[in-house]
Amino acid sequence: MKWLIVVGVLVFVGGLIFLFRKNLGAFLRFLVSKLFLINLVLAIGVAFLVNYCSIKSLDDFTNHGVKVAVPYLIGTSASELDDKFNGTELNYKIIDSTYSDEYPAGTVIKQDPDPILNYDSVKPGRTIYLSIVKKGGEYKVLPDITGNLVNSKSLAKMKLESLGFKVVFEAIPDEKENVKKMVYNGKEVFGGTKLLKGSTITLVHGSGKQGLPVDLPNVKGLSAMEANKILTIANLNPEIHYEPAATNQSDSLNFVIISQNPSPGSVPQGIVASGTTITLIASTPNSPE
Repeated sequence: MKWLIVVGVLVFVGGLIFLFRKNLGAFLRFLVSKLFLINLVLAIGVAFLVNYCSIKSLDDFTNHGVKVAVPYLIGTSASELDDKFNGTELNYKIIDSTYSDEYPAGTVIKQDPDPILNYDSVKPGRTIYLSIVKKGGEYKVLPDITGNLVNSKSLAKMKLESLGFKVVFEAIPDEKENVKKMVYNGKEVFGGTKLLKGSTITLVHGSGKQGLPVDLPNVKGLSAMEANKILTIANLNPEIHYEPAATNQSDSLNFVIISQNPSPGSVPQGIVASGTTITLIASTPNSPE
């Protein structure tokens, strides 16, 4: 491919020489004349000066090589911005406002450029674009979370926290543990109510069977199976540790309870709340207590 180009150029030059062969001598004499050489030098000089002046003026126009450090403004109050930019050769412009739980109202929450995320220096005269936290708060609509939901307490808490609310619980006597009502500032509120994001909502729920007072049985000396059955019927939570470890389920049936915590004598009037965990230690009958 390259040799075809070379051949083409040679043919073109040869054609020009052939066509202007009668004037070729005069043309060559002109190339070495003072007039041509003077014009050639002047043309090269003018071209150099134009190129130099263009580049120099472009550098001055764009402040080539001149940079100003970008200040980090996240968390700065809007009232302090004038002082921050005084003498920096930079400008700022607030272009947006948004809600935030982390910063107070009127605080810079976002900037562009950001010296941490992108550019730490810019040209003089550059404008830094800022977003600040809105004054006032953001309002959210309460969902309707009362009713007979499965695990309604945890689901209700999850829904409210996902909307930015804070949640506390208050139990009332009731066998069902579902949420009975929502309370804000001492007053009942309902689904569809708009409240300020970050507000604390009290979820009033049934206590269920947990927490009701029951007599604590003494299961020391009973088999592990009997102890487990008695405590379960009493709405208590037995937690049995086998020492030494039982090798299989049938082997564990021969173990007897040698220790109980709490025991009836260790709690007032031998009464505990239903759902309480009772820690038991079971061992083989011939093991020392």
